[in-house]
Amino acid sequence: MKLLRNISLPLIASLALFACERDYDAPLLTEPEYTGPAANITISELRTQNAAATQDVPIIITQDQVLKAVITGNDESGNIFKKIYLQDETGAIEMEVDQSSVYNYYPVGQTVYVDLNGLSISVYGDEQQLGHPEGYLFRTPWEDFEKHVSKDGWANPENAKPVVIDDISTINAAPDNYKFKLVQFTGVTFQNGGKGIFAPEDGYGEENITDSHGNTIMIRTSNYASFAGNKLPEGKGNVTGILGRFRGTWQLTLRTANDVSDFTGSNEEEGGNEGGETPSGETVLFQESFGTPQKNGEYWPYLDEYTGFDNPANMFECLSEEKPTIRSSNNLGNVWFPAGKDITIAIKGINAQGNTTATLECQVGANVYDTGTSQDLNTLKVKCNGTNITLPSKIVTQSENQANIPFKLTVENVNISESTTLEFSGTASDNTCGLRLFSVKLYVPGSGSGSTGGDGGTTIEPTPSN
Repeated sequence: MKLLRNISLPLIASLALFACERDYDAPLLTEPEYTGPAANITISELRTQNAAATQDVPIIITQDQVLKAVITGNDESGNIFKKIYLQDETGAIEMEVDQSSVYNYYPVGQTVYVDLNGLSISVYGDEQQLGHPEGYLFRTPWEDFEKHVSKDGWANPENAKPVVIDDISTINAAPDNYKFKLVQFTGVTFQNGGKGIFAPEDGYGEENITDSHGNTIMIRTSNYASFAGNKLPEGKGNVTGILGRFRGTWQLTLRTANDVSDFTGSNEEEGGNEGGETPSGETVLFQESFGTPQKNGEYWPYLDEYTGFDNPANMFECLSEEKPTIRSSNNLGNVWFPAGKDITIAIKGINAQGNTTATLECQVGANVYDTGTSQDLNTLKVKCNGTNITLPSKIVTQSENQANIPFKLTVENVNISESTTLEFSGTASDNTCGLRLFSVKLYVPGSGSGSTGGDGGTTIEPTPSN
């Protein structure tokens, strides 16, 4: 009895204490409030002031500067590693942080004030990044990060709304206005939709999306992303992500699986390479992307040896003594016209389907890779059934990081015949840097279609293949 009493009394006491505790609500969390100095610099100003930073020589910030920004991307899914993305009204920048699971502390939509004094601007892939001068790869140690980055208020996803873009080519008009911003591309399709996955188990995945104008950009996904094994969606939909830039080329990084949305689940409306009418009403007479060429040992295949075209290989012919090769640059197939050589190719037997005029759309790039180089893309000479066609002028330069980036060039009201031949030439006198023909499209616009301007483009992943 004594033993029972000794056991029962503590038990009763603990139950009574538990019952009392249930009467109390959990204490309210205190909303974070920033009380430090006011912001006195923008992201655009920060970039400009530290433009002299290089990969080898970063700039340490020694001024009392405070940046106000919103977090637009973090490591929630594992696709972004040890970094966050900051954005304000003037631009966006990547910040390196030596910590995992940052999203638990600094979620998307969180307004922050960054004390820049003591941090650094370094360069990776020709792009500036904010970090710590003494950190490994300039990653900010966590204890320093928490001292320098102060939260203000609760995170609100409405603070991190993407820039909505329906024409991928527009990002090339002013790269500084878009790089590292949160964007959403609408009405896009995955080239491997319904077939591939976002990333293999043993490395990064590189998958292209294409908009309704024919422009393409690559989505790069880590095999550590929680959605890496998800199947690529079919049909048309919207894709949101951080618009990264590496050595002058674009790549989109998804934050979570939710960044892929509203896909129709069917590719039935997309049409083929020839003869299909698109949902916009245009009739595509011919379309070629030059596939996914691979090297044979150290060498790219010649055009007359290549079999990976979207169309029958017998439609393609080299008309010059010098032979062009089919290459891959920025993850896109292309015909390579080397500098200082006379090369002409022909695409024969295009069925006009009873039409007498059509719109020609080409994506062209130049190898302006060396310092100070530039070239007008209309130095690629074009003929249709023997008649010269002048492409719109588009000068690309090394200083603008435009090496080997495809730009869309459009010519309307091209006279065609029942069996049309297109010719593309690079000449020794005009082709000073080397030209790439990334794609060709010949189509009849629908009644509701608008014309496309003379400079647009696509872009994808790092280093050009020369």
